[in-house]
Amino acid sequence: MAHIALPIDVSGIRGPLAYRPDAAKHLLGLAETILRQPASLEPGDRETIAAWTSYLNGCAFCMKSHAAAARAWLGGERSAALDRLLATEDASSFTPKMQALLALSRALQGCVLGVKPEHVERARAAGASDQDIHDTVLITAAFCMYNRYVEGLGTREAADHEYEPMGQRLRDQGYAAND
Repeated sequence: MAHIALPIDVSGIRGPLAYRPDAAKHLLGLAETILRQPASLEPGDRETIAAWTSYLNGCAFCMKSHAAAARAWLGGERSAALDRLLATEDASSFTPKMQALLALSRALQGCVLGVKPEHVERARAAGASDQDIHDTVLITAAFCMYNRYVEGLGTREAADHEYEPMGQRLRDQGYAAND
């Protein structure tokens, strides 16, 4: 049960968003922009960073929903790499660029001052562009906020069977359409 009375009894972020539709519009718009709009990183890679950040923050709802969205975009071997990452923290199945971006995300998630020049240098050396680095930092920062929003209000997780359809819906319809 959530820590406050929410207008709808649903899992994860949807209840808090219904509580403040004025804020929801902006939060969903941010998610739509950073996860789905054209960028140098593919949507599946951006969803992977969102799921990874949520995993590191211990936010099961966001980790499972964004992992499902990442799998919907990635398919096959890349989905298996994501599942391995979230089960064992082993990023070795990803490209060197994605490994470096995941390390950058972890450094930022762990401490607001955790990103060091060597994190950025490693990402650049692995082929990351300035936009890749920028977007990794923005996704990580945003998901630290989203995770705290969900967990801080004590929302409940979805049933396990709900995540894959949720991921498909996020891939097909996006975030702004879900408000």
